[in-house]
Amino acid sequence: MTTQRLLEIKEKIDNAKTQQAEVKGQIRSVEDQMFTKFEVKTEGAANEQLTKRASELDKMEKEFEIGEGEIEDKFPFEE
Repeated sequence: MTTQRLLEIKEKIDNAKTQQAEVKGQIRSVEDQMFTKFEVKTEGAANEQLTKRASELDKMEKEFEIGEGEIEDKFPFEE
């Protein structure tokens, strides 16, 4: 293997290390945001909270549709 080839491999390794450090920093930033904004520390806790909130949103949507139907029944609107 030539010296030039070894230098190319070293450069690729250094670039990969830099990219890895950037990704780790981004992951830490996202984890910090998850804790600060949503008070969750893990991906599992975030998924649980997301599932819970989606369920609450579905419930609210159904309640809205029921209320909307009741209003339409009481106050018919002709187009």
